[in-house]
Order: sequence, then structure tokens, then C-alpha cells
Amino acid sequence: MNYVPLAPPPKTRPDLALDDTLRYLCATLTPLPGHAPLLDALRHTGGPDFSLRLSRGGWFRPGRIIDAQGDTVAEDALAWLEQHWAACGEDGAAFADEFGDSGLRLTLDQGVSHYFVCPCGSEPSDYHQLELEELQEVISHEVGPRHTPADAVEALLDRPAGSPPPQVLGAPRYRFRRLTDIRAFVTRIEIKTGKPAPVLRFLREWSESSSGRQGHFSDHWILALSEHLDRYRQTRASAIPVAAHAPQWPHAPGARGTALAQQLHDYDRDAGYGFAWYFHMVSAHRVPRSVTREVFNDLQDDMAYLPERDASLIHAWMHDPYAL
Repeated sequence: MNYVPLAPPPKTRPDLALDDTLRYLCATLTPLPGHAPLLDALRHTGGPDFSLRLSRGGWFRPGRIIDAQGDTVAEDALAWLEQHWAACGEDGAAFADEFGDSGLRLTLDQGVSHYFVCPCGSEPSDYHQLELEELQEVISHEVGPRHTPADAVEALLDRPAGSPPPQVLGAPRYRFRRLTDIRAFVTRIEIKTGKPAPVLRFLREWSESSSGRQGHFSDHWILALSEHLDRYRQTRASAIPVAAHAPQWPHAPGARGTALAQQLHDYDRDAGYGFAWYFHMVSAHRVPRSVTREVFNDLQDDMAYLPERDASLIHAWMHDPYAL
């Protein structure tokens, strides 16, 4: 698992009342497979009709420090570890000597990020994206004992080899992360950059391609959103497309003509829509860039197995390639 730091609350909210409703529902409902209780409750309050598009797990956050009886010693495990790591001179052996027989244990919040979407127009960015976290606290391991002394405080979060399986503490719970008007978010990117950002080109090409005629962008993708401060202390926003379903490219390079056309067709069929291979090449890199060169060469030889709208994007990419 990967340690994911706690994300700060979003600075902009498209609908404060809806945010409050979602926070309330997250605080009162227990996550279940499919999230039907949450989505039904949201609809009953007059909220949007969201659909689950993607779930991503395998990450955690530090939880608490508890004693052998399960009582809380510290609510913030990372802060406690940093304090005592410093008190031990940032020395792993000294830390192990201090807490080796303490019986103190570290809990972790194992997490899954859920992305829900609700289209509100025909353009690729015309949708709202709801992000929730599903957290479950587990007892991970004892604080002190480990075969090899830790070399940094972050290493104390890692489960030592041979530790017993994590012990679940209580039911899973939701945490509201953010609700985003995607059109407004990508407009901010455009205004801030002052030039076409790669994600804006990606969305434009989606609308111009065969893919954009076979369903809404949010039927197949979500956007991984982030914000950071640049060196001038200005907030910069960015977005990276993430496929809800991303098959791997199974073929060896070098196919041309009919064989290559069949490979593209098979990939698109597995992805669920036409011209999927191109967008997975640009964003997820699951399709090798060499495939685009081979397709371009076929187009130059007057092989017409792509619609003109898609062929024009291949020509544009060959003259001005980009990736996300």
C-alpha cells in the first residue's frame, strides 16, 4: 500500500448546500458495495443522480496510537511518531529500545477513493465529479519492534516483515473529499495557463473524434484533479484523465494494414468505444506511441480504415505530439 497524505479541503465549491448534504450523508451512512444507500439518499434530498465511475484503493493514512488494551494514546499517530522520533535523536535503534516493550500499536486508515459522475451537458467537461473516500481503521503493527531499525520516521509506518495480518477496528466509513464542477475547473486551468493545456486538448479531441459520438466523456473517464502553489504563491490547477476501464495493448509492434486495423478494432471493442486506443496512448500510455506512427504510415499509403475525423487527429498528433 501507498501512504497518501490527507488532502486539504477544496478552496472552491460549486454548491455549498449540496456539500453540506453530502457531508451529512457521509457521516451517517455506512459504505456498502454499490453505494446504493448513499446514492438513493442523495436523490431523495433532490440531489443529482450520480453514478459510480471508478474506485482506486491500495493506499492508507496514519491513524492512532493505541495501547495493549485498545485505549487511545494519541489521536494523531504521525504527529506522535515524529515527536518521539525527534526525542530519540532520529535514531532507529534508540527508538526501538525506547518502545520495544511498550505494547503500543499503530492503526492505519486503509482507503479506497470513489469517483462518481453526473453529466449536465453534451460537452466533455459538462459534468460534476464527486469524490468520496471509504476508510476503515485497522491495527497494523506494534510501534517499536522490528528486525531492522527504521532509518526515517516514515519507515515506522511500514509493517515489519512477519507481522500478523491487520486487525479490523469497526465498520468502514465515508469521508467527503470534494465535489467539482468540471467545466468550471478546466476553465480555471485555461485562464491560469494562458495557453492550451494538454488536458484541454485531450477534451477537445474527444469531442471531435469518434469517441465523442459514442457517449459522454464521463462514461469512460474521470479527471484526477490537483492544485498547488507555484513559486510565486499562485494557485495552479491541473487535471489528468484516468480511464475507468483500461485494457492493455497485447500486440507486438510492427503490424501494418489489415492486421493493424484489426488490432485497433479489438482494442476499441475491449475498451467499449471507438478510437479508444488513441486516448489510451495519449493519457494512460497503455498503447505504445509506435502504433500511432504505424497508423500514420498506413494513412500515407491511402489505407482508409479510420474515419476522417480520427485520421485528422492522427495527422495533428504526428506534427505536434503530446502526452498526459
